[in-house]
Amino acid sequence: MARLDQIRPLGVRWLFFRLRNGQSIGPARLMSVWCEATESSECAVRREIIDGAGYVYALYAPNGLRSPRRVELRMRALLEEAGYAFTMGTLAGRHPGDD
Repeated sequence: MARLDQIRPLGVRWLFFRLRNGQSIGPARLMSVWCEATESSECAVRREIIDGAGYVYALYAPNGLRSPRRVELRMRALLEEAGYAFTMGTLAGRHPGDD
């Protein structure tokens, strides 16, 4: 069962990722990077603790997010540029505004 570290998020859960090699990212830094990737301040982040498996970071933004694929690629690039090693997933299916 997952335990939540943050309050109930806003919007749609667009992406989630897990950091490797014992890395972590604080909520303020994560929010800053996510807002930069989405080019929006209407975002939320949440860290979930999965029993026995560590943390999963969930990224939320408005349902009308423009170019979700571009946002995903920007987020990946920003995390890589910051030196993070990670695995990332998206929600199944397509969202409004997908390229």
